[in-house]
Amino acid sequence: MPSYPTTPVLIAGGGPAGIALLLAAARNGELPRLLDEGITLVEQAPHIGSGMLGRYVINSDSASETFVDTLVDNPVPELARLQQHPLVEMIRSHGKRPLPLRVVADFQDLVGHVLTDLIRKHPASRLLTGWRLASLRQNGMGNWAAHLVSTCGEQTQHIVARRVVLALGANQPEQRLRDERVGGQPLLPRYHDRLMQSDDLLAPDGIGRLRAMVAGGRKPKIAIVGGASSALSVARVILRDMEDLIAPGNLVLLHKSPLKLFYRTAEEAIADGYTDFGPDDICPISQFVYRFGGLRYDSRDLAMQLMGIANAPPEPRLRTMRITSDNDAAVRAVLDGADAVIACFGYRPCRVMIMDRQAHPMALAMDHPDGSLTGMNCGILDKSGHEIPGLFGLGLASGYSPSGAMGGERSFHGQVNSLWLWQNAIGEKILSQL
Repeated sequence: MPSYPTTPVLIAGGGPAGIALLLAAARNGELPRLLDEGITLVEQAPHIGSGMLGRYVINSDSASETFVDTLVDNPVPELARLQQHPLVEMIRSHGKRPLPLRVVADFQDLVGHVLTDLIRKHPASRLLTGWRLASLRQNGMGNWAAHLVSTCGEQTQHIVARRVVLALGANQPEQRLRDERVGGQPLLPRYHDRLMQSDDLLAPDGIGRLRAMVAGGRKPKIAIVGGASSALSVARVILRDMEDLIAPGNLVLLHKSPLKLFYRTAEEAIADGYTDFGPDDICPISQFVYRFGGLRYDSRDLAMQLMGIANAPPEPRLRTMRITSDNDAAVRAVLDGADAVIACFGYRPCRVMIMDRQAHPMALAMDHPDGSLTGMNCGILDKSGHEIPGLFGLGLASGYSPSGAMGGERSFHGQVNSLWLWQNAIGEKILSQL
């Protein structure tokens, strides 16, 4: 293999997850050493920070104050000084209330600007914007040769890294619409002419596209498939931005699992009349009810209306239907009668070609429809479920399942997508191995 420039650590992706690793290092006082030893951060956009976060027309499902928590008592002066920035002061003033994601994106870009200056002050480190990681190949020394391509596609370069962190983001692959069955059948190709995914609906032009799709119907019927936060967010946006079109009962939420509500204590939940939880649904560390599996903020408010919790006013325009093993015909009737179907199946991590020492493509656990990108130590999983030495991942849909000191309810078996955890416990777990 030819000789290429080397770097101790390559971080592929400069969005919220990629810079979260640097913020975790900053909080621990490790960032100067990390930059002195050398990192290369690769991001296809012109700058690092928000990634795709600012494109969504919804609020966060985290408290405003948690986003700026990373700046408090930060030993890196340039980051600590951001506490006096007007944007940060405005965010902090919101306390435990949510923020529009476009504001969160502005904050991430602000932090990204400071991190850009810090990286460029350290000769051993590099920031490559306008570049993307095309492939990785393991060499005879156990290191990884990275093939980079410029965003315009006209230039290439290679770097050898001892450790690689993949923070490439996630997408909603169309194939899942062909594989996953709803009412005994996949959504594609049957509903191809009236189907949208939640990521498209929550984009700035999403409602405009939905209006065009249902333009022929005076009071259109819309089916939302999913029961997680994104499905409730889609419902809220439709109810808010298509108020003139949605008649009572014409918006239907089709979901498999029960809607679960987050509460800070079991006593608060019971006082509201919410009792659909048990000891295994309470985090032993924080005492939160459904800490990871529960709906929060705007999605939670809508779910409370649907469930009649805490005397929440009803929402007659939206009705729910549980998808069970014996009501396929009823579910199909809803879908067949809908003018539009919104699929809220979640995200899958973006894939990059990874090759072994013989340049053979490596199969990964994530290649299976239900497979995870990462394991318990945040390492990338091969097809057998073993972590590949020197490869790590974090970010949306990376599949990390919390355990031990991170807490969480014992009944939770999914993955967490928490910016705060990326900047803290998950980031620290990766840093300890770098």
